[in-house]
Amino acid sequence: MKGEESMKKKMIYGVLIVCLLLTNCMYSACEDIDEVPPRETVVSSEIYKIPDPVVLNANETAVIDAIKQEYNEYVSQ
Repeated sequence: MKGEESMKKKMIYGVLIVCLLLTNCMYSACEDIDEVPPRETVVSSEIYKIPDPVVLNANETAVIDAIKQEYNEYVSQ
């Protein structure tokens, strides 16, 4: 009987120690983590130039019109 009681106490202490260790690991792992690296330059102050538009020739225009027509035929069904 006495051996069973001491065994239960050892199991309870073991479970308690394991729980405390796991809790400690969880809290120590949750530090301040920087997931995003700091910005080196301010992006909003940069100026971007949009490329000049290119005028299409007759062949390119015909190809694009054919693609648009095919698209509209299948979408309207």
